[in-house]
Amino acid sequence: MIDLHSDTISRFLREKPEANLIDNPFSISRGRLEKGGIGAQCMALFVYNDGRINPWEKLNILHDRFLSELSLSGIPQLRDIGEYDGTLKAILTTEEGASIEGRLERLETLKEWGVLIFGLVWNFENELCYPNSRDKEIMRQRLKDKGFDAIAECERLGIAIDVSHLNDGGFWDVVKASRKPFMATHSNARAITDVPRNLTDEMIHALADKGGVMGLNLCPAFLYDIPEGTKEEDAESRIEDMVRHVEHIYKVGGEDVLAIGSDFDGIYGKLEILSPDCFHLLFEALERRGMSLSVIDKMKEKNALRVLHETSVS
Repeated sequence: MIDLHSDTISRFLREKPEANLIDNPFSISRGRLEKGGIGAQCMALFVYNDGRINPWEKLNILHDRFLSELSLSGIPQLRDIGEYDGTLKAILTTEEGASIEGRLERLETLKEWGVLIFGLVWNFENELCYPNSRDKEIMRQRLKDKGFDAIAECERLGIAIDVSHLNDGGFWDVVKASRKPFMATHSNARAITDVPRNLTDEMIHALADKGGVMGLNLCPAFLYDIPEGTKEEDAESRIEDMVRHVEHIYKVGGEDVLAIGSDFDGIYGKLEILSPDCFHLLFEALERRGMSLSVIDKMKEKNALRVLHETSVS
């Protein structure tokens, strides 16, 4: 199985620096990954770009921590998707295009690090584009010139583009500008849960037409309408809501657009799928609802694997 997004490395630094991939109180550890049959866990270098940090310096700190965690845990990095064999490996990704500070030549460095997926933006405007927002004006904004250039450079280098967190106007620019499939690594269906982080049916169609995938996000706020006043830690992430999103995405975009992007260690709440070793509960629920094992296998890894193969060819 391939999980397209997690924030474990950033969470270690932010909340518990002494934690590691062998022993921690969060969702992802080597033991839980192995028990869950994870073949590749994407680990994002997430830069919180609030204007008070040096994004490139922060990215390098995160990369150093990623390398030290792999060394300690013995989990190999999967740098070449052609070497995927289903045994546990880590895929390096980035979340927040501000991390390169508008210097596109730094994408070469990311390629040297073995980054396979580049997230254009998080929740703040950066040199490349605008984020998802409740503000309709922000949602209409187009990619910036450097955003178009970043897409072209990533495709040249063999790095997949990730549009999760991107605004609607930017999404449609990626559809027009991209020559290869792209990903929404951790986004759900807006028709089911009307939040700007999720994709509209039109977007799901377009993503599928481009040969891309979208990873099911387990965050409660993206799965259902949380009652007003509910504390983040009390919101429930329920399998029944995950199934509703998967069935809708399947109906709208087809079987080749389905993937998993848990957002583990970047989300909070009462998680019914608390860690990778619980994913079987989702797949069993989908099977009970009549989804074929062949479609479930595509969602587990085959679709993500296909896109990573197609985007890695420069």
